[in-house]
Amino acid sequence: MTDQRHIYCVHNKLYDISDFVSKHPGGPTVFADLKPYSDITPMIYTYHKDASLIFDVLSKYDISSNDMGLVKYNTSYSYEKYTELKTRVYDEIRSKGLPLYWSTAEILYNLGGFSAYLWIWAYCIRSNPVSAWWFVLLATINISHCALLFHETSHYTGFKNQRLNTLISNIAISPVMTIEEWKWDHNYLHHSFTNTEFDSDFNGHQFTFRHSSEQPHYFQHRFQHLYVGALMCLGGFSGQIDSIKHKRWNALLLASILYWCGIYNTLVFYLFSGFLFLVIAQVSHIQPECINNKSNDFLVNQVTSTINYRTDHFFTRFLCFGLDIQIEHHLFPNIPHSTLRQIQPVVRDYCAQNGITYIERSDVFEMAKTYWWHLYEMSKENNNAKIE
Repeated sequence: MTDQRHIYCVHNKLYDISDFVSKHPGGPTVFADLKPYSDITPMIYTYHKDASLIFDVLSKYDISSNDMGLVKYNTSYSYEKYTELKTRVYDEIRSKGLPLYWSTAEILYNLGGFSAYLWIWAYCIRSNPVSAWWFVLLATINISHCALLFHETSHYTGFKNQRLNTLISNIAISPVMTIEEWKWDHNYLHHSFTNTEFDSDFNGHQFTFRHSSEQPHYFQHRFQHLYVGALMCLGGFSGQIDSIKHKRWNALLLASILYWCGIYNTLVFYLFSGFLFLVIAQVSHIQPECINNKSNDFLVNQVTSTINYRTDHFFTRFLCFGLDIQIEHHLFPNIPHSTLRQIQPVVRDYCAQNGITYIERSDVFEMAKTYWWHLYEMSKENNNAKIE
């Protein structure tokens, strides 16, 4: 009997890979959060060096089914340009000997930063009561250093050993986030269908935020530029809701922090964490230049729905946990940010040669300003959307 949990669509054909999941070189956890009948074609290309080798493997699992109507997230992307760029990128990686996982130096740096983070928590608990500024510091480290660990290991690029990646991604940012919702909403929906109807970041909160003139305009959208900051702060508690939903242990951390550190300091930590994380995560895509640029070319869609920004200062680079190079990250999510910085010129040059708009702004503060201004513009009534 077919195990429908592992039936997926690739290039408009269905494959039952139930017998392959346990043999997957990247480990079976990659499939844990995918839903059956999802179109995983974008993930085949972005998470594998040579997609043609994967298609050879998949040919054994073709079920020749006519159930394409069950495929909810179907794509019609072309990948010729993306494949050409990918060849250039990996040639650059080979020629320079760049790592595809964290280097030893990065592992030591990341371990040291996380140890310092835990030490500060221990100090705050042992010395309670302490100043709320300690919890501002903890939130800053949580949404910079710890989010970097979480983000890269959840994309399977911290370690070659996927069990280590799973372990780190589950604990790195555990006070504010769980992995289950993230891997589905972020790794699959957001990365595969950036700024389209399937992207949960762009299209998943229409009642609260209007990001495009093609989306409906509700009464409350008139004030979205005013309440966006408050809702971002409250977003720091969203992981706790997911924790309860999935019966995870993360909610116990919130209870422990409340018990040991008090209501005020707990609020400071969670509200500031939510604000920092969502500002940094949202500004690269919700920009006027990134909206309504839908293309059937996967490379073009990824590049034109994303904006990079410079992080010349160490603190801003630290704070943005690698999201300043979002274009490269969206094209190659399985490559660590340190290597992405080295191949950025290859991507930029290829886009220039092929007339693909590649935008890089001066800093994250400019990005935050234009993000807010875009929300303000979308708060207005216009002829392209119906007031409901």
